[in-house]
Amino acid sequence: MKRKTLWTRNFTIITLGTVVSSIGSAAMNFVLSFIVFDQTGSTFLAGLFAAISFVPRFILPVLLSSVLDRFPRMPWIIGLDVLNGIFYGLFGTYCLVRSFSFGVYAAFSLVSAAIGSVYEIAYESVYPNLVPDGFYEQGYTVSSMIYPTITMVMTPAASLLYVRFGVGWIAIVYGLLLLTAAGFETQIRLEEKRSDTVFDFRAYVADLKNGFQYLWHEKGLLAMYVSIAISQGTGTGNTNLMIAYFSMTPGLGMVRYSLFSGIEFAGRTLSGLINYRFPVARRYRFAMYIFVMMAYAVSDGVLLFLPFGLMCINRFIVGMLGITSITIRSSSVQTYIPDAMRAKLNAFVAFVYALSTMLFQVVIGALGEWIPVRLVVCAVSIGLLVVYELLLVRNRRVIEPIFLSGSKGE
Repeated sequence: MKRKTLWTRNFTIITLGTVVSSIGSAAMNFVLSFIVFDQTGSTFLAGLFAAISFVPRFILPVLLSSVLDRFPRMPWIIGLDVLNGIFYGLFGTYCLVRSFSFGVYAAFSLVSAAIGSVYEIAYESVYPNLVPDGFYEQGYTVSSMIYPTITMVMTPAASLLYVRFGVGWIAIVYGLLLLTAAGFETQIRLEEKRSDTVFDFRAYVADLKNGFQYLWHEKGLLAMYVSIAISQGTGTGNTNLMIAYFSMTPGLGMVRYSLFSGIEFAGRTLSGLINYRFPVARRYRFAMYIFVMMAYAVSDGVLLFLPFGLMCINRFIVGMLGITSITIRSSSVQTYIPDAMRAKLNAFVAFVYALSTMLFQVVIGALGEWIPVRLVVCAVSIGLLVVYELLLVRNRRVIEPIFLSGSKGE
């Protein structure tokens, strides 16, 4: 009898493709995160450049989600990797022959974010179909470990590559890596049963309506999505304040912030290995998820009141908790949602996350202008504890079944 394994042909190929593309993505994200400020010296333009990347997330995922649920998704994934690879290659070539232009970089950010937002929805929707039955938590553990682990390695490497070669060559190499990932993905063998061969606008509108009706009746999913959106938005806002705190505080600085971040990624990697080897039993998943979310909020709240050594221990623990919560949530939610609804709900989530992130970045950043940073971060963490109590703990009856069962389509 053939022994069941997570590492089937399809799962191995999608994992290799993700690793290859993540190497370039981590380098490009790091470089682009400060290149506009590096070139202009303007924090406003740097913030505007970052905000532009969120614009497509409000529109494209929702508009295209119904199409992704009615037609095969793997061709979208392969095609978008090829398109993005060519686009990054062209951008890199431009950077080699022309000087910096904010308008060109902003247009590049907008287009690459548009391609990436559609790709993410297609990827998240097809990924559960590439994970063998019975290995969902291990599969999502592997997936959630890839980017943090590569980021931990590539962030210092990217800074050296940028100084030595500039953004142009990094973009070109990333383009080649995306084309390589697309080559891997063409070898995936997946039968996606979709009856539609032409676009039907009425069916498209009806699909979107059905998706929202489904979510409205799934009170557990709705409560989870809202709580996660608030958590993600406040987390991004708090991270911006933490960077400012490290920059302004004598004895800390950006070098220590890099070390501090690297320790968090190390915690994520270790936690991923543990979760892969010892998956959390279904009956404990909800309780573990609540514990992790609460502990994460408390850890953030006390962080900036600690000496640097304890800060590092705090971040290591947070890194371990973060992977645990992502693995439990993703493996449970994505297998609970029927396949025909997955892209629509993932698109809705992307929209809400983007909106929450932009709003909380502005609000928390404004509060940090006239309230001490440590107090703002602490107050936000207390607010999160209240949110988790109201949305998660009090809705246990409708949320816990998500962690106990597989997809309703199974």
